[in-house]
Amino acid sequence: MLAESEGEWMFEKRIKAAHRFFFALYPPPILARQTVEAMTPFAEGARMMRPERLHVTLDILNDYAEWPDEIVPALVAAGSTVSAAPFDVTLDTVSGGAHTVALRPRLKNAPLERLHRSIAAARAGLGVDGRYGYDFSPHMTLVYRKGESVSRPVAPISWAAEEFVLVHSLIGPARHEVIARWPLNGVPDAADIGQLALF
Repeated sequence: MLAESEGEWMFEKRIKAAHRFFFALYPPPILARQTVEAMTPFAEGARMMRPERLHVTLDILNDYAEWPDEIVPALVAAGSTVSAAPFDVTLDTVSGGAHTVALRPRLKNAPLERLHRSIAAARAGLGVDGRYGYDFSPHMTLVYRKGESVSRPVAPISWAAEEFVLVHSLIGPARHEVIARWPLNGVPDAADIGQLALF
């Protein structure tokens, strides 16, 4: 396997790691700024995520203390094999736990879940392990804070997803760098047209 074994990714090691890689969807910049403004009351005084960092994670790896020379080309190759049609993303529920507040979809989004599965399968097919214990649950993190749990509907945050990206996150400086991007220009699945099931 190209990725390091699960045993090496203890919590203490992940704290020291500097490099994180994930596939994601980003909202349009204007919508990201509007989202931060609209959702600020839920931050309870904590600092909201910067607009340019708002995203929906599609697939994520374990963190790396050093730059993984073999992993990055494999991730780019994996992304290049994925074909999917553009689709709408709607986040209409604020969900908060003890440490984070996020926007989530109330309805199940079949194209979104299919894109996640396609990316994860392509990555695994090239011998790259995903994050240990990761369970895909689409959301957009808004703020890291300590507070009470919250779950309530909000005005929908929606956009047409027309591309997905591979992101390198520098954990110390908390900076995102897009390594590669791919258009969503495939043919829609017949089962997805006009059909959304309850999440």
